[in-house]
Amino acid sequence: MPRDLLLAPLPLVVLGIAAAVLAWDVALAGWIAARREAPRLFTHLTAFCGLLVVPTVVIGVATGTEAGARTISGITWLLPLVAVVFALQVLFALGARLVSLLVGVPLLLYDLLLAAISIGDYLTVQRGVAPEALQAAVAARDSIVGITVGRAALVSPLTALVPILAPAFPARWRLSGVARAVLVLAATALTTLLVIEWPRGVAAIRSYEAASTEPMQARPAGDFLVGVRLLPVLGGAPPARAIRADLPLVDAFAPDVVLVLLDDEGTRAAALDSLARVLEPLRSDSLRLAVGLRLGNGARATALSPRLQALERVLRTLKPDVVFPALADPLPAWFAAPPPPAAWWRTLLILSATKVQALRPRTALGWSAARLDAVDSSVYRWAVGPNSPVELVGAMIYPSFSGLPAVDARLRALDRWHAGARAADAAARPHWLVNVGGLPHAHGDAAQTAAIRRALAWGSRRSWIGAAIVGEPADYTGWIGLRAANGRRRGAIESIGLAARRMREARIPR
Repeated sequence: MPRDLLLAPLPLVVLGIAAAVLAWDVALAGWIAARREAPRLFTHLTAFCGLLVVPTVVIGVATGTEAGARTISGITWLLPLVAVVFALQVLFALGARLVSLLVGVPLLLYDLLLAAISIGDYLTVQRGVAPEALQAAVAARDSIVGITVGRAALVSPLTALVPILAPAFPARWRLSGVARAVLVLAATALTTLLVIEWPRGVAAIRSYEAASTEPMQARPAGDFLVGVRLLPVLGGAPPARAIRADLPLVDAFAPDVVLVLLDDEGTRAAALDSLARVLEPLRSDSLRLAVGLRLGNGARATALSPRLQALERVLRTLKPDVVFPALADPLPAWFAAPPPPAAWWRTLLILSATKVQALRPRTALGWSAARLDAVDSSVYRWAVGPNSPVELVGAMIYPSFSGLPAVDARLRALDRWHAGARAADAAARPHWLVNVGGLPHAHGDAAQTAAIRRALAWGSRRSWIGAAIVGEPADYTGWIGLRAANGRRRGAIESIGLAARRMREARIPR
């Protein structure tokens, strides 16, 4: 999947262009507001846009994280409002003949499309659903930004496009004339791309209909576990607010497995002691605790010695049933580091197995594929081999720009890997779907439920899949949680939670 390979300059270029358009809007608004011959209404519209465009971008970025949305949830309506006023400003300039048709029409079409996207964004955040045309426009925007930053565009608020003011009155300098021409060309190109991608966005939204009511197959023997991820990636003691918000997921899912992810700082002794106290009421003979050490960015992320030391502290304090010495994010970040090679994974897992055997042999050592690319395929073949110390293998299953077909493609890849391994080797190790989820912002809440339902139904029909963990409890760092950043519970909690409880009720008591 080459679109996941993020070249560091590309995200910077995207952000640089957005910053340049912001600077243009602010400077142009100030210049037009100072023109006494400008119509009063036009001056007011332009000043309104120039005054609020930067705060609006900040609000848009903040809505993508749980901490930010908690602060500005009451003013998110500013985003669609300002986008609409930008379109009105360009329309006024055209109507009053303050700008030529050659310049004004491309900017008007661009701003109108951005207004539609902004309205779709707002409705999705507030209600979890937008009209299909608007939701498809949001998906088209994500796909365009994804050309440069890959699948990170699907979950990051940095994907926002910036509207452009109409440059009324003739250019005073040659440089400003060149800037106008560049902006018009850029607006024309983006508008064209948005129109081209819109039908694909519609197809992505509609693709989930095939899985909207797909049932899981009962496993009376109780050999298919349904779990849930709890808490954000912990870089310290669990936040009290996150504990209060996430623990109801245990009641909703009645999970067999709970997965917790830790960052570097989250593996310190004090943080682990606090986490152990939070998890203690959940521990029972039937509930399994899985702990993963997040594979972050930077040189420290692939340093083996600190990671092994953190693993040792986790084993001593939390005593997990399953431990993943490194878990990548289910979807890449904007500035994601290149994935580690297969040799690094093999070395880490061999050294981790030595730690586990020395400190807590009852803990199963796990590995999970995140990208399902050639590197992951190579590690999988080794991990299920006869000489591997890995006791559990898995994969993370999330959609992509195409919607549900991307989920199916990842599931087919895992099927091929399993079929390609020697039967005795593959059967000797449990297979888990370690993190399954959807794209509730890019494709809607119903799409998230359908994506999770497809993965769980697929896993329940295969005897070699032993568990599926529903991922990302909330929008802590991106738009993929079971709970929206503004606190709204998404539909997957009730729908998938009910299906999980019915799976447990169908088991034959031993």
